[in-house]
Amino acid sequence: MSTLPRIAIVGAGPGGLTLARLLHVKQFPCTVFEREPHRDSRSQGGSLDLHAETGQLALREAGLFEEFKAIARSEGEDMVVADKNGKEYFKQVDAESNDRPEVDRVQLRNVLLDSLPADAVQWGTSVRSVQRTKNSQIEIQSEGPNGLHSDIFDLVVGADGAWSRVRPILTDTKPHYSTISALDLRIREVDSRHPEVGRMVGRGSYLALSHQKCLIAQRNGGNDIRVYAMFQCTEDWLANTGVDFSDEAQAKGLLSHEFQAFAPSLQDLFLNADPNITARPMYMFPTDHTWKHAAGVTLLGDAAHLMTPFAGEGVNLAMVDALDISNAVAKAATEGGLDEAMLAYEEKMFERSHKSMEETWHNLELFFMEDSPKSFVGFFEEMMAKFGGPPE
Repeated sequence: MSTLPRIAIVGAGPGGLTLARLLHVKQFPCTVFEREPHRDSRSQGGSLDLHAETGQLALREAGLFEEFKAIARSEGEDMVVADKNGKEYFKQVDAESNDRPEVDRVQLRNVLLDSLPADAVQWGTSVRSVQRTKNSQIEIQSEGPNGLHSDIFDLVVGADGAWSRVRPILTDTKPHYSTISALDLRIREVDSRHPEVGRMVGRGSYLALSHQKCLIAQRNGGNDIRVYAMFQCTEDWLANTGVDFSDEAQAKGLLSHEFQAFAPSLQDLFLNADPNITARPMYMFPTDHTWKHAAGVTLLGDAAHLMTPFAGEGVNLAMVDALDISNAVAKAATEGGLDEAMLAYEEKMFERSHKSMEETWHNLELFFMEDSPKSFVGFFEEMMAKFGGPPE
């Protein structure tokens, strides 16, 4: 390839920003489109564990591993699994392995953003359409602070999540409902305001599973705890409750009813939560999701292989996808054949993601079995005995 390819990344999440950073390190300019007006316009969610062989590997190649270590929390790997009465079935505290430390999503995003040129991300810019031109290039029509705009690219990477604007140029497949819905809550300054909750959750995660429902509490940085109340239900169940989830009393009233069989100490996880409560139906792709390769456009992360969070693989896969795409671009620059390099990336990505999607679906089933947490913990301990660590 005699000239540098014109590359666009749609979406400034962890996957898109990792790709932008890797391309920057390899001296390939790119344009990142992001519809959020600025980097602090919304909460970026809770924390995630970055795996040595995927997310951490991408950060090493991006030259950001020291920055990652400065914000990583190895103690975040602590975990307790209990039933509705608070009876503990599994407890891992002060584990020797720390190859999957926790990091707050917002801190990871800031590390990535701070490593890029100031003008790398076009904030407040929504992609309206992605189309192929007559000469097989890809045209992005966008709308931003300066109005409508049209740009031509040699490669467009959709890193724009579940409801990707890029994906329709490749496939008609849409995400389907996973059978799980959740309410997302947060307890700020937990150790000073609700020390008993802080002690119960500890330094990592606390999971209470029973009756096809679960409460997951996750320690974040800054003395906060993120709580997820999850239900196995129909896609429209939350909407049909008639509850206004912006009304704290209504939302917590629903949770009190649904989790009335859970111990009072577990109910405190949502009763002590802050007023802002978000309802989140969870979606996924078929575990064998693929598309027919097309020149000039590809996908990474949730746009390519959306799954539920029950294996902790989503961001890790997005970041290693980004690493593989950057390596493919670099290879094509010296050897030629950008299209062939992207095809090779997709084949590798499909094989990797299908394994994780199958694992995630299996874990979801274990979480919500009638006898949980017994079935989940039994599988967990079996994997630890077999592989010397928790299931991936």
